[in-house]
Amino acid sequence: MKALDEAFDPERFRDEGHRVVDLLADMLRSEAAGEGAVLPWASPEDEMAYWEGRMAGPPQRPSEFIAEVIARSIKLHHPRYMGHQVCASAPASALAGFASELLNNGMAVYEMGPASNALERWIIRKTCGRIGFSNGDGFLTSGGTLGTLTALLAARSRMPGHGREIAVIASEEAHYCTARAVEIMGGDRQGLVTVPADDRFKMRTDLLGDAIEEAARRGRRPVALVASACSTSTGSYDDINACADFCERHGLWLHVDGAHGAAVAFHPGLRDRIAGIERAHSVVLDFHKLLLTPALATAVMFREPGDSWAAFHQQARYLFEEGDSGAWKDGGRRTIECTKLGMSLKIAALWRSSGEEVFREHLAAVHALAQDFAAILRSRPPFEVAVEPESNIVCFRLNPPSCDGRTADVLNARARAAVVESGRFYIVQTVLRGRTWLRVALMNPFTGTRDLSAMLDAVEMASGLREAEPPQ
Repeated sequence: MKALDEAFDPERFRDEGHRVVDLLADMLRSEAAGEGAVLPWASPEDEMAYWEGRMAGPPQRPSEFIAEVIARSIKLHHPRYMGHQVCASAPASALAGFASELLNNGMAVYEMGPASNALERWIIRKTCGRIGFSNGDGFLTSGGTLGTLTALLAARSRMPGHGREIAVIASEEAHYCTARAVEIMGGDRQGLVTVPADDRFKMRTDLLGDAIEEAARRGRRPVALVASACSTSTGSYDDINACADFCERHGLWLHVDGAHGAAVAFHPGLRDRIAGIERAHSVVLDFHKLLLTPALATAVMFREPGDSWAAFHQQARYLFEEGDSGAWKDGGRRTIECTKLGMSLKIAALWRSSGEEVFREHLAAVHALAQDFAAILRSRPPFEVAVEPESNIVCFRLNPPSCDGRTADVLNARARAAVVESGRFYIVQTVLRGRTWLRVALMNPFTGTRDLSAMLDAVEMASGLREAEPPQ
């Protein structure tokens, strides 16, 4: 039993825990200072080969193994991480996640996670209040994809005589999770009816009537409309009030995919972007995007409390008490997960230690930085901006007068690949109106305009439009 005894030895854990915290604190200090590479680039094949070799070796101390993982991982706290919509997690949240993993309290029934379930209830009530659901209810789940699926299942269950021949209406710019949810519900690819976006990549609500007609032509019955707050590619917000007006006229469920952008509910000066969200039937909001919480932690909220129970109706006598179907305490009744992680601890630890002010400060900083970056781009031809940013997402590209659209696409894609593989910056790309655009999501409290300007220099040099400057 030597291996088992060592695995659970408290003193060994204490020693290794101190070592790991020291490693992570050093990592945080060096990354925040912009030291080293953002991404230690290796091809997928080389990375797999490396770990196959390492995992076949002799046993290694956990702290040594974790040090090796850190060295080979992307650095989200580095100011030149400007890529995907994943936050630089706050240390207080990370510490709570560390404790939660050892506690390993499930969330399906109250007895298995009393503190986690009660804190989840508190978080949901507070967040419902911020978005305007004065009597709302909901729960936490593992990501916006599961959250949107659960909300749309609830929408379908509320429609009399619902069946597989359903349709959901969404913008052509909606996150792919909406299409995935429709297919899971049995609606297949014909079940998603998309609405064109305007020149700011917002849903054209004047064309929603056409979507109803298109659904009828397909033999489908619309059950819900999904509004994006905001879209993933450009960070543009759909007009929620116009969507709500349409849903009220046609008896549709309004779901707001606020996974990224509904976080502005925590900042009074930014809340106008989600005007009308209180009229939705359901909303999802990811704490792991703009609210500094480690993934995954998504709030799924319903304006009417009873709707939060509508998606699932299974019996499980080994878990739930008979006749107690409305009790908030047993979260497994409402979510796809059964042994759900105690994700509420990660949110509550930061909320308890820093208050909502930390959310407001971060939201203000990254939104202002996006505006500053757009101004920099406008002052630096041949760079151009796809659309004036409403959120912390900015799409841009090199568009030299000498290049046609296709040539510019190749130029930008190659420049992005070279910059990322150099390890100096991490940016991503998207396709808008058939053209390739570079894209940043400014998630990091350590990123500044100097980092953004340096990134543009690197993109220009990688494209060949600018010669590398001689070393000083």
